[in-house]
Amino acid sequence: MKIILIKYGELTTKSGNRNLFINKLYDNIKTALDGYKVNIVKNRVRMFIETDDNIDEIVNILKNIFGIHSIVVATRVNTNIENIEKSALDIAKDTNFKTFKVETSRADKKFPISSMDFSRRIGSLILRNIDNIKVDVHNPDYLLQIEIREDYTYIYHKEIEGAGGYPVGVAGKGLL
Repeated sequence: MKIILIKYGELTTKSGNRNLFINKLYDNIKTALDGYKVNIVKNRVRMFIETDDNIDEIVNILKNIFGIHSIVVATRVNTNIENIEKSALDIAKDTNFKTFKVETSRADKKFPISSMDFSRRIGSLILRNIDNIKVDVHNPDYLLQIEIREDYTYIYHKEIEGAGGYPVGVAGKGLL
């Protein structure tokens, strides 16, 4: 299933105000996406938007909302090794590249394989199944990212820059 991940960025640096900022960002996104059929789930690190509507339209709206560091359209799979391997390989096969790198982020520390070892495992799988490619860890054409979480795993390869900053409505009044 395709899902949109919202990365907060600098919102997490203000620990005392983190919940206020995340809740305001959530409200701003909900208002901006009024009229679209979306389900928005937030936590301390990410916001997840599930939809059956046009993802590209929604991403274009999200790019202009302050407080969003980056936007990712990801594939969500169950957190088990076989599902992750199959999805990662399918995603890589649908992309044209000569050099690549796999980065794994393992938020679920109960996952039995370390991040570095799992990146090597997926990289090896891709190398064995796609012809005429090689690994380049310093300057790859293609970066496949895997976020392993307790509930699901998110696989993506394109990160879209957001407007950044703090959400509209959290700062006090100012005079210029």
